[in-house]
Amino acid sequence: MVTADMLEDAGFQTVEVRTTAEALGVLEGPIPVSMLITGRGIVGDGVALAHLVHHRWPAVGIIVTSGAGADFQKKLPPGVRLLSKPYDFEDLIHEVEAGLPQVQDKPSGAPVLPGGVPPHTGVEMGTGMGAVATPTTEPDKT
Repeated sequence: MVTADMLEDAGFQTVEVRTTAEALGVLEGPIPVSMLITGRGIVGDGVALAHLVHHRWPAVGIIVTSGAGADFQKKLPPGVRLLSKPYDFEDLIHEVEAGLPQVQDKPSGAPVLPGGVPPHTGVEMGTGMGAVATPTTEPDKT
């Protein structure tokens, strides 16, 4: 919730999710997504989510937050930004803005779920944190 609040304060439209399944539901939906911000420990596996989004939606920028060391970057797909915890507002906004120029204009085709990322069942799958951010029309952050 804090991450989403910080992004909204900076002028971004956010959609909060608690699981990888909820994040996939947003990505598959009608809302255009420019940036995925997920934690390594989100329910359903944040690393698997980053790999899926990188493969299936290459137009979406990805930031993974983690308290793990810099070696953790090796587990992430190319181009995925790692934001080490604890981070402050300026670091978050810098990473989002730095990642947005890499975002392409057109989304890719229909998603395919890999093994390890559970399909959305409509049932609470536990606790976790994640956020999906898209820029609002005012101010323009794209």
